[in-house]
This record gives sequence, structure tokens and C-alpha cells, in this order.
Amino acid sequence: MKDGAAPSKRYALFGGTFDPIHEGHLRLAREFARRLCLDRVVLMPTYVPPHKMKESLAPAEDRLAMCRLATAGDPLFTVSDLEIRRGGASFTADTLAALHEQEPEVAWYLITGADMFLTLGTWNRFDEIARLAVLCAAPRDGVGMPELLACAETLESRGARCAVEDIPVLPVSSTQLRQRLSGGEAGDSAADGLLPETVAAYIAAHKLYTGKGTMKTMQTDEQFIEIIRGRLTEKRFHHSLAVAEQAAHLASLYGADAKKARTAGILHDILKDEKPAALLQILHDFGIILDNVEAVTPNLWHAIAGAAFIERVLHVEDAEIVTAVRYHTTGRAGMSPLEKTLFVADFTSADRKYDDVQEMRRLAEVGSAPAMEYALNYTIRDLAGRGLAIHPDAVHAYNELVAARLKEKTL
Repeated sequence: MKDGAAPSKRYALFGGTFDPIHEGHLRLAREFARRLCLDRVVLMPTYVPPHKMKESLAPAEDRLAMCRLATAGDPLFTVSDLEIRRGGASFTADTLAALHEQEPEVAWYLITGADMFLTLGTWNRFDEIARLAVLCAAPRDGVGMPELLACAETLESRGARCAVEDIPVLPVSSTQLRQRLSGGEAGDSAADGLLPETVAAYIAAHKLYTGKGTMKTMQTDEQFIEIIRGRLTEKRFHHSLAVAEQAAHLASLYGADAKKARTAGILHDILKDEKPAALLQILHDFGIILDNVEAVTPNLWHAIAGAAFIERVLHVEDAEIVTAVRYHTTGRAGMSPLEKTLFVADFTSADRKYDDVQEMRRLAEVGSAPAMEYALNYTIRDLAGRGLAIHPDAVHAYNELVAARLKEKTL
């Protein structure tokens, strides 16, 4: 395409696990194509979903094959294996950039689910996504037009272009179909018009969704690692893995759950490499109001926003893990064993190289109380020496530890 020329074609990227692809997906894509005058819809099964955590997933080659069978003979659709070939978590910014490079003459649209549309502002490199594609959604699963339009207005204030269409939805989901298919109802599902007949036949022939070993079991931590790999610099990524290992080790000393500690370590810095403006936008989107100290301390924002992100976007339901991520930078009075574990692990992970790290590691093996008192003392003195604000939570945590130590001395 020549510089300044208008794009000659309109394509939509429609990604998802498609586990399995069903008529609801196809009808939505066709209706968007009709209303937005799209020339093509590119179906792209993800390798590992970066926003939806799944306990199991049909093999990538099967999901790809089902997409091809469902759209065979329909010139509107193309099926791409780009994200499957790439492997790892599938980040939309990377995918759109690759598509633009492959076909620079195309104007791209991005079709998302209603629930995903509401979280778009928190997606990895949202500004790039907004620049590279028009963002599309339709009501579904309890998310109505008013909510979508309000979200679109917010996204457009950040430079996005949105197309929210009131498209009638076929009441079907991949989750419901998997449940039905696990009971041997593939034939009934096809007859009900929920699955293309070719897809139903493929599922039956390959015995998918039967619970007999055809699904790939997905470990949550494995998915989280792929997610942070795409969001963090290489140095920060390796730091997170080092904190996870140290947290799992310290958990046995501090009376915390080692598995939870490892997960918290993986996720604790998930938003650390976001720019301050992006963190403020995420906090705004989640309705989080910073106090006076937090407002002037950008180094705290990644923990506050990160806790909300893992709870609301990654759907981490364990409140202990969420709280540990929330307070891993400041600490607080009344910390749980898991919170203490993550706090100390962040100070003592194998990649840390500050002057007092060996003493911190020695104290960490003694117990959480001496390690935390030392770390908080170090932090408070450092902040005060640089004329920076000290969060009350850090002060309260330090005072609680000192008071407990002095009380024990006097007894």
C-alpha cells in the first residue's frame, strides 16, 4: 500500500481457543462481516490463552482442524496457525503486528468476546492493539449493550476505535458443549444446530472431550509463566521465576503453602514493566483510588494494579495469593504467612545483588520476623534518606515486628 493510501481491504482477526468451534462463533463472525463490510475473517486458534485460565485444552492440532472443517468452502473465512506455530501465550499485539507486516494493505478489525472487551484496556500493549485494529464486540453472557458502549467510550478516550454491534447471540458456549460432549451427546449437539456437522463428526472420530486422555492437562503455573514471559523484560521475567523458587523454599519455614507461594512469586511483578501512565489507567479502569502516599509513589503502583489484574483478568480466586501480591512491596501489619513468604522471597531471590543481600538471606533462614524487620528497616531508611514518602503500611509492619521483639525480650 502506498503511503497515505486508504486500505483496500477489511479483514477481521477472530481469535480464541475454539475448544471446540461452534455455530455461535461462526454466526457472530458472519454478522460482523455483513455489518462492517468485511472482506475476510481470520480465525486464529490460540496456543495458550493469555486472559482465560483453562484446566484442560484439546490439542492445538485438533482445534485447528475443527476450525478448518467448520469453514471449509466458505470464502469469508481463513484459518491461521500463526499463534499455534509461535507457541507460548498468544498476545494480540504481537499477532496484529505480524498480520500488518504480512498484509500492509489491509485495515484490521479485532472481534472479541463481550467479557474480553471489558478487559481490553488492561491487555498487554493495549496502545498498540488500539492503533492496529478496530475493536469489535457484541452483547453476550450477561454483558449488555449499555456496559459495552460505556467501555467503548473509555477505550475511545484512549485513542481506540470501537465497533459495538447489537447482534443476536446463539445461546451456546464451548464450555456447555464440552459438558454435553463428555456425556456422549455429539450427535444430539449437531442435530440441535450447535456444532457444524463436520466438527461433530471429527469430535466423535477422535473421541475428543470424553475425559479419556484426549485433553491436554494444563497446569495453572505453566500458563502464568507463559503470560508473564510476554509481559516482562527478560531480566524481570527471570527475577519472577527466582522469587517463585525462593518463595516455595521459604514457605516450608514460615508455615505457608508452598504451591501458593510459588504462584504468588510468579505473578508478583506481572505489571512491573508497564509504564506509569498505563498503570494509572488500569487503576482507573478497576475503580481503585490511591491514597496520598500511593499517589506520589509510582513504585507502588505495579503491586496495587497487579493484585487487581490477577484477580479480575486472570481470575485468580485465592484471596491469599491476591493479597500477597498486593502487599509485597510495602508489607503491612497482621501479614499472613504467605504474605511474609513473598515479601522476604522478593528481597532474597537468587538474582538479587544489593549490598546487604547475604545478610538478608541468612536472616531469611532464621525466620520471617528478623528478615522482615531487617528489610523494612533498610527500606524505610533508604526512602527517608532520599526524601521520599514512606507508606504507612510499611511503618505499621515495622512497628509490629519491633514491638513483638521487645515484648518477647521483657518477658
